[in-house]
Order: sequence, then C-alpha cells, then structure tokens
Amino acid sequence: MTSTEKKGVDGEEIDNFNAIQDPNTLAALQEKLGQMTIKKPDLDDLDLSPAVRKRVNAIKKIQLETTKIEADFFKKVHLLEIEYAQKYSSLYRERADIVSGAMEPSASQFVNPGDLEDQDNEKIDNEKQENDNDSEKGIPDFWLTIFKNTEILAEMMQPHDEPILSALRDIKVSFPEPVTSMGFVLEFVFAENEYFEDKVLTKTYHMKSEPDDLDPVAFDGPEIIGSTGCTINWKKGKNVTQKVVKKKQRMRGKGQTRIIQKTIKEDSFFNFFSPPAMPDDEESVDEELEALLTTDFEIGQYIRERIIPKAIWYFTNEVTDIESDLDDGESDEDYSDTSDYDEEVENNENIVANETVTDVQKEECKQQ
Repeated sequence: MTSTEKKGVDGEEIDNFNAIQDPNTLAALQEKLGQMTIKKPDLDDLDLSPAVRKRVNAIKKIQLETTKIEADFFKKVHLLEIEYAQKYSSLYRERADIVSGAMEPSASQFVNPGDLEDQDNEKIDNEKQENDNDSEKGIPDFWLTIFKNTEILAEMMQPHDEPILSALRDIKVSFPEPVTSMGFVLEFVFAENEYFEDKVLTKTYHMKSEPDDLDPVAFDGPEIIGSTGCTINWKKGKNVTQKVVKKKQRMRGKGQTRIIQKTIKEDSFFNFFSPPAMPDDEESVDEELEALLTTDFEIGQYIRERIIPKAIWYFTNEVTDIESDLDDGESDEDYSDTSDYDEEVENNENIVANETVTDVQKEECKQQ
C-alpha cells in the first residue's frame, strides 16, 4: 500500500498525510503505542468518615515516598542502559559494516552455516558467488525496507523520501552528558547522496524522572521535557520538506496575467528533524501541541527501543507491528481542500522565501 492509500478507521482511503503533523492521527498512534491516561480521582467525592480519611491521608504520604523511590529506580535503570549500550555498540558497528558492504560476514557469523552452504551448492558455484559479492555490496535498502515494514514509520514516509532513505546506512542511539539528564540522541547515518550535505542527522530527546509535587498521581516514569532536531543542509533544489506552488492571476481592468509563487511545507519524514518547540510556560501547551510533542516522543522511543535493537527482524518482517487500524482519527471527508493553488512547480530550484510576482510575457498578454 502506497502512502496515498492509507486506510482510515472505517476502511476508507485517506489522502497521504504526515503522521508527525496530524494531531488526530498522532493521538491515535499515541494510544496504540501504549500511552496510558491517568485519571486523578476527586477524594472529596468519596464518602469517608473523618477517621478513615486520616488513614487515607497517611497512606497517600506513604505512596509519595514510594513514588520518589520509583523515580530513583528509573534513574538507575538509565545508568544501567548506558552501561549496556557500550556492550551493544561493537555488535551494532559490525551490523552496520555488513549492511554498508564494508565487511563480508564469515561462515562463523551465520546462524546456521550448514544450511547456507547446502543452498549455495545447489544454486551457484564458488566462482559465481565471488562475482555476485563483487557486484552487490552489503544489503541494499536495508533501512528503507525497515521503514516500509513498520507501520509508524511508513505513515511518516512519503514517496519522495524513499530515494533519500535508500542512502540511510545506520541508526544509532547515544546518551548526552550529563547522564543524569536521562535524555538520548538518535543518529541517522547517511551515505553521500544528492539531497543534502550532512553525513549524520540527529534528534535529541530531553527527559526527566521527577514526580510533580503538585500532581504526584500523574507520575508514570520518565517523561519528555522537549526535543531538538537539527538543521539539514539541503542541496539546491533538493529540499523535500518544501514545495513551490503557483497560481495565475488576472489583473483587473488590464487584461494582463501574473504568476504568484509561494513556498509551502511538504509532508515528509524529514520533518521529524524539525519538532515543535516546547513553550517556556507549560500552561500554554494546548491539546494539539501536547499531542504532537507526546507522539513525537513515542516515535523516538519506538525507534530507540524496538527498531534499533531488532532491526533485522523488521527487515525480514518477522515481527508483529502495531495494528494499522486506528481507534481514533478522522477521514479526509471531514475536511475540504481550501487551497486555491492549482499547479505545483515540479522543479523547486526557484524556491522563494516570500511571495514573488512574475509578469507573463507580453506575447501572452496580447493573445488574451
């Protein structure tokens, strides 16, 4: 199924969209990813005697102490994760070398060496195998295939992203200093390509594990406090996160025509590296922004906890991903296209920051 043929909750086709930008879809993805909503009870509504209420208050104080211990537990788990990340790193480097073609695996690295040898003997001789190895290095489109096989990432990816993601060679996770910050960094490593100059694109997630004294019941482990993307140095005319649209306008009373050009945002996976900013005042965060921030974090966690450590199972499609049907969301019938731009510029080399006006040639005006 292509990105323009996604199914809605009623099985209807939905026009292609970007999962990192649509708040309704994000909310549904958030639920699918296991986001738990905690309801704060109103104790004043409980029918308790004064004596029982005192006992409840005492137990609440005990609970606050256990919450502090729980927060400390998550901090220790984070330190343990960093320790084991160093043990994984050599294996992940080996995986990246095989994917890129920098290293050919030996027989000792196969899961079932005997089975592979039998298959090789039946299909090709050793000389032909060496020729094949010379002509095809590594595992082509390893990470692109993973994106296609993963519901969440496939929703974010657009057709114009595929040639770029074909150049993706590795996804890594690292931990910024100080380690007590509980944040993590996703690093997307690319081979040289025709789209941007960068070799590595990063997305940093900032987290904390501190219960809120004013709302301790809401504590459910580490929470995100913000994320930071990176600047992508696009080559001229290759920015897939933007497109130029144009419209002809007829000047009143003069019979002349002019063309309006405007740069607008385009759906793309690479918008992932331009997350919404967290306001300094948390009270100013509305529901839509909260949904964007939360789901952005959930997607980052999904890549960190599932895609990176289990990449080969996603490549071979041996894992069961989240269900494609969404419990919440809206179909395209709930919206109408209000854009009056009727033509998209195919080559965006002439991208402009603001509206520009181009007079049509006089010959065209005379014909009108």
